[in-house]
Amino acid sequence: MTIYLYGKIVHINTNYLILDHNGKGELIYVPQINRFKSNENRKIFISQIINEYSKVTYGFENFKEMIIFEDLISLQGLGPKTAISILNQGWENIIYYIANSNKEELVKIPYVSVKIANAILLAFKDKYSKFVSKMSEEDLNKFNSKAKSSSNLKEFEETMKMLGFKNSQIKLALDNMEITNNIEESVENAIKIISQKQNEARV
Repeated sequence: MTIYLYGKIVHINTNYLILDHNGKGELIYVPQINRFKSNENRKIFISQIINEYSKVTYGFENFKEMIIFEDLISLQGLGPKTAISILNQGWENIIYYIANSNKEELVKIPYVSVKIANAILLAFKDKYSKFVSKMSEEDLNKFNSKAKSSSNLKEFEETMKMLGFKNSQIKLALDNMEITNNIEESVENAIKIISQKQNEARV
């Protein structure tokens, strides 16, 4: 069983990347695609779904994120597409929602119905509550900080899309800036970067 692949990212699309692994191009679907950059060498944890018709590879930034994906797809009626949609909210946020029985946030996620949200909470609330409770204060602070950063990124991307920017433009901005807690300021900076890069391309 392959746990992860290591190689160079040679192409990124809206929801998948291509990893050059030992001279072979691996097409991998990943959540939160903007965490990955072209031409960088990365270790990507993977989960493969294989049947008689196809083999699809899903990739993750770390082992915990991969485990959450596999937990989710173990539920009846919850497939990989929905699991990736859930993880697009940030795996730290998802653990927080489940551990705190936050059904309201779960049902806001695309493809997650009330029935699916209830099934997720019933299956994993105790498991993820124990995960959070076992963290040291330092680790918990880091966890909460990452959850906040993930939430900020999601809000930033949604705002940019509402303003009419394409995924490629949003990625261009993210490659050249850091998201802060001030989303309005981050959006203003992103627009400046996109405008500047587009002007440079015309020269």
